Amino acid sequence: MKFILLVTVIGLLAVSTPSQEPRPVDGSPRWSEHGNVRWSDERARLDNLASQFRKSPNHLIYFLVYAGIRSCKHEARLRALRAKNYLVQHHSIPAKSISWRDAGFLPELSFEIWLLREDQALPEPATFMTIDPAAVKSQRNCKE
Repeated sequence: MKFILLVTVIGLLAVSTPSQEPRPVDGSPRWSEHGNVRWSDERARLDNLASQFRKSPNHLIYFLVYAGIRSCKHEARLRALRAKNYLVQHHSIPAKSISWRDAGFLPELSFEIWLLREDQALPEPATFMTIDPAAVKSQRNCKE
């Protein structure tokens, strides 16, 4: 009985706790966000994004990529370029319609995908959540 009560209380707390995710000033939502997922899962998300992009005239794709504290050297750049190249090569999306930014470091890798109108301001990284690069000591070199 105590276990059921504890699970119920935890569930209520999870439902009633407000989200701590950063939101852009203009209130526009992210299209998607994910962490360190398998490439096959990321490709599926990018396939869905490409489909949505085709239905959204006058839009652009924007990636904000935060490397994890235990990331490979230049991981944010490599992840963003891998996603951009996939969209350009496999979905024929013009390269000029895709931009990205290395957003710094978070405790874990985070990949934000934005589908924005061309006249919308690009979202800024959530600097209140990022880790000072000087504090990142465990970056390792990985194969590119």
